[in-house]
Amino acid sequence: MEKARLEAELVIAKMEKQKLEDEFAIANIEKAKRVAELVIANVEKQSRADELVLANVEKANRIVDLVNARKELDFQNQEKQKRSNELTTANIEKARRKAEVIVANIEKAELAAKLLITNAEKEKVADELVIANNDKTKLVAREFLSKIEKVKRDANVVVAKLEKAKRATKLAVAEKELVLENKIENLLSEITVVNKQLSLQIKERLKAADKLEETLNEVKWVNQLLTEREIRVTDLKKEINVLLKKQGLKNKYVIQKKVTN
Repeated sequence: MEKARLEAELVIAKMEKQKLEDEFAIANIEKAKRVAELVIANVEKQSRADELVLANVEKANRIVDLVNARKELDFQNQEKQKRSNELTTANIEKARRKAEVIVANIEKAELAAKLLITNAEKEKVADELVIANNDKTKLVAREFLSKIEKVKRDANVVVAKLEKAKRATKLAVAEKELVLENKIENLLSEITVVNKQLSLQIKERLKAADKLEETLNEVKWVNQLLTEREIRVTDLKKEINVLLKKQGLKNKYVIQKKVTN
């Protein structure tokens, strides 16, 4: 009987100690609960931040698609302008060749006129009537040569204008190509900056996710420790109730069965 009483007092002392440990455990549970709430809030905050990052990524992808579409459109316009410039150049070359043919025909006519004048001068020794006729022929030939010289000068002017137009076309094409290259370079620079910013944000989010995972693991460890301690306390309560029952006393603790789903 005395031994049972001593054992009961020992168990009660253990229970008092366990009570203090329980109070400490409850405080830890409250602390863990606050930590868990903070973790949940951080997780929700991180989720919103991740959604913002995804939105920024989608926005960057749309910008890239827009830039690619713009580049494709500029490329098509450039090709169209290139074909137009090639057609213009071909027309200029064709006109230049026609002008050269005209000039060649003029020079040929000039030679024919000079030959006619030479023949007329050789026949100068003929009689007066023939001389008079030759003078008239020489006058007509000189007038014809004058007209040929005028046509030749006009043809040279046309050729010069065509050359000038050709140079102006090449200069305009070069300027447009330079402007297009500058636009593409600026867009690529903007895309590079956006990609760097997104990369930094993603790295920061990954670091925060690792930290949150570490905190969650700590919370799980605390919960497991508290669960094991609760099991030990329940076992001690059962032991006290058994000792009290052996002494014919009422149970001191009510053991509630956990309801499992």
